[in-house]
Amino acid sequence: MSLCNCNPCDRPIHPRPCPSQEKIDFYAQYGVLGDPPSGSDLPFLTLFQETDKIHLNGDTEIVLAPGYLYLIDYIFLAVPEANGYMQIVPRINGVLKLLYSFFAPANSQEKVASASGSFTTNAASEAEALLSFHLTYPPTVRNIDISGAVSVTPLLKIG
Repeated sequence: MSLCNCNPCDRPIHPRPCPSQEKIDFYAQYGVLGDPPSGSDLPFLTLFQETDKIHLNGDTEIVLAPGYLYLIDYIFLAVPEANGYMQIVPRINGVLKLLYSFFAPANSQEKVASASGSFTTNAASEAEALLSFHLTYPPTVRNIDISGAVSVTPLLKIG
């Protein structure tokens, strides 16, 4: 037997999954490959997508279906030249989320910078949410050559 974590549930202990729990069977991963200008949102391409609950809106926004808590994982690798840097800032519903941002300096010899992060968001609890990633780098960087991936996984049905 397992404990039910439903709220409310008239049967606190029962052997089957709680009747009100929905099976979550969708997720997606999007890739980035290019050299976008500083001050722009990263362009995405679909690597895989189970159902269309999570999908692209154009090529810079990921649409999150309403009613879920999401786990967002990202990793990017770039070449912002010697002693350069890049900053990646997630944007949710048009608002930059500095708490989830990553500042990535390049060292003087390899000229490579990487940025990665992971966070949860309930921004789509009541209505769909738009997720993008904003890129900035200094004017001394002529070409950034960035690649990476963003994985979107619904964790829990809410709302």
